[in-house]
Amino acid sequence: MISESIPVVETRSRKKYTRLITVTVRIGCTLALLAYAFAHNSWAGILQNLRRVDDGELLIGWVVGMLGVVISSYQWQSLLEAEKMRFDLRKLINYYLIGITFNNFLPTGMGGDVVKAYYTGKESQNMAGAASAVMTSRIAGFIGMLLIAFPTLLIWHALFPDTFISSFVFAGLAMCCALITVFFVANLLPRHVKGRWAEQSLVRSILNISHTLHKGMKRPRSMCTAIAYGMLFHTSAALNYYSFALMFNIHIPFAFFLVAIPFVSLIAVLPISINGYGLREETFIHVLSIMHISPSTALAMVLVFDAQMLVFALIGACIYFSMGKNKATGPTQLSTEG
Repeated sequence: MISESIPVVETRSRKKYTRLITVTVRIGCTLALLAYAFAHNSWAGILQNLRRVDDGELLIGWVVGMLGVVISSYQWQSLLEAEKMRFDLRKLINYYLIGITFNNFLPTGMGGDVVKAYYTGKESQNMAGAASAVMTSRIAGFIGMLLIAFPTLLIWHALFPDTFISSFVFAGLAMCCALITVFFVANLLPRHVKGRWAEQSLVRSILNISHTLHKGMKRPRSMCTAIAYGMLFHTSAALNYYSFALMFNIHIPFAFFLVAIPFVSLIAVLPISINGYGLREETFIHVLSIMHISPSTALAMVLVFDAQMLVFALIGACIYFSMGKNKATGPTQLSTEG
């Protein structure tokens, strides 16, 4: 019995060590990217732009940002209902904000999804359905984003240089190819991957994504509804940035943000920084340079967006701690272990 337990202990220790290295590298990359962004921009210019921020306009921008939270919660609610799980919208908004808290204050980009699945799964006694709903919301959101961005790019292609168009199309198609590959590869894994390899996190992730895609194909109505909400969410996200742009006297067509923000999102989702910090700032500076916006103004604008996310995260933290110690400890343990 002791000899059998040793490999299990060694495997857990190896996983913890690997996770520690990964988190350390991501923190280092985040700090390096942020340091590069600030080092190559004028502090005086950034502060001058931030001083021009009007409190009323800032509040309007943050209200638009909260609209995105509500839309995304509606999407989540529709997917939970497809899993025969009934939740009040107000409760889901609270869980969504708690998810933002975990995304911003824990060194893992998926922490928020873990928390959302944990709370809804525990309350409904259906962890599998809760996890499926959260993962489906990600996939539907991605499809909805492309359905907004690609037609906009096709109609208003004159706004963008050829290099940007090529980069965006490549990034979007790469993600689509990745999903399609996962869908087909997952059918082969159970036959060829067995034993200890089948328990690897990468293999389990591929199987989970494939399972979610299969369920989505069997429920076209709920999937189409989720995609429609995804389209609304990414429209509101573009409107969020557009309102911040007007606050800094940046007069750019709204159509530009319908393409630029999805591109920034595709880059920021790369797992090399904490919650996209550093990557988002650098990409945003590059994208706005297309419209001849100075780097200091672009950085000031994205810092306002970062501040918005931190405000939402603080609201989520207040909700999290107000729920009581017994309920609060669960997702913390789950997210640190998984």
